[in-house]
Amino acid sequence: MNSYSDEGIIIKRSNFGEAGKLITAFTSNHGKVTLKAIGIRKISSKQAGSLELFNHIKFHAVQGRGELEVLTEVQLIESHPSWRKHLGRITLAFQLCEVIDKLTPDHQPHPEIFEILKSSLLEIGNLKIDWKLKIENWKLEILRELGYWSKEQEFQSDIDKYMEELINRPLHSPKLLSKLK
Repeated sequence: MNSYSDEGIIIKRSNFGEAGKLITAFTSNHGKVTLKAIGIRKISSKQAGSLELFNHIKFHAVQGRGELEVLTEVQLIESHPSWRKHLGRITLAFQLCEVIDKLTPDHQPHPEIFEILKSSLLEIGNLKIDWKLKIENWKLEILRELGYWSKEQEFQSDIDKYMEELINRPLHSPKLLSKLK
């Protein structure tokens, strides 16, 4: 695979080198991928605004010298401006992205998970007081699509504790939401 184009949602970012970032995106055709965005932290970077968390993007990547692909082109599809200024809604998006990041391996396509993430991020802007039930339903949908829970069986316990047992690590984003209450 020398190069490819895909669309994805940015679920994680971290600084890399002097002016770069590592961008983790959950894509429609390639699953979870981590890409090097070289020079993105420079003031003159034209792609920086497109590579924010939760953005839905179209991109092109090429094989780099190491294991990671290098991001060469980015086009913004959706940035969710209607809820970006609301900390509670951002925390819900963090929860979804953290769950998907920790439960999915790299480069394994899960188009159903991509669709759940995409539609959930669009729906966050319309949530009212039913947000707690909605986030639990989204998490359960993710667990079912990945095969961690039966589609016929009802879930009766604490979904966050169940996921923490699956990944053998604590989830950090649910704790953020409890501080907002």
